[in-house]
Amino acid sequence: YQGNVNWPLIKKSGYSFAYIKVSEGETIGDPKLTDNWTGASKEAFLHGGYHVFTPGDPGKKQAENFLANLKQVQLDYHGYLPPVLDIEAIPKGKLIYAQPEIIHWLKLVEKKIGCKPIIYSSPSTWDSEFLGDFSKYSLWLADYSKKPTLPYYWKKWEIWQFSNSSKVAGIEGIVDVNHFNGDIDKLRSSVCIKW
Repeated sequence: YQGNVNWPLIKKSGYSFAYIKVSEGETIGDPKLTDNWTGASKEAFLHGGYHVFTPGDPGKKQAENFLANLKQVQLDYHGYLPPVLDIEAIPKGKLIYAQPEIIHWLKLVEKKIGCKPIIYSSPSTWDSEFLGDFSKYSLWLADYSKKPTLPYYWKKWEIWQFSNSSKVAGIEGIVDVNHFNGDIDKLRSSVCIKW
C-alpha cells in the first residue's frame, strides 16, 4: 500500500515503532512483507505484524494464513510487538458470523505465538457492530479527533492512530501515524517473549 519504504530514513526521522501488514482474509499475503520486515529489522526498528480481518472467511483459516505468511519472514516471534487483528467495517448482515470467527483468530494466534494479540478498530465500527466485552485484549484505536473516544468496555487505548493522512520521510504519499500509550521503555517491554 505504501510502495517502497525507506526504513533508514524513517528511523532517522525519530519514529519509534511500526506495524507491518502480513496478511488479509484466508488467502492474501502482502507482497511487500519480506521487504518491510527485513528493512525494519535491519534498522533495529520496533515492529510487529497485523492481519486484516475479512468477514465471511473462517477465523481459523485467516489465523493460519497470518501465521504461514509470518513464518516466511520470522521463524521466532520473540522480541516483536504483539500481533494485531485489524477489524474494520463489517456489513451488519455478517455480524453474527464475524464475531465467533474473530474469537477463533485471536485464540489461535495467541496459542501459536504465545502472545496476546491487540485489536485494531474504531469507535464507530466497534460500537455499531459488536456486542460483548473484548477489553481483555489491548486496543489499537483508530480515531482522528483531537480527543479520542473509547469504544464500549475499554478503559484505555494501547495505541492511538490519530491520523490517516500524514507525511513521513521515507514513505511516498500519505500514511497512518500513531501514538503509543507510554514511554519507550514501556513500548520495549510490550514485545512478545516466545513463539
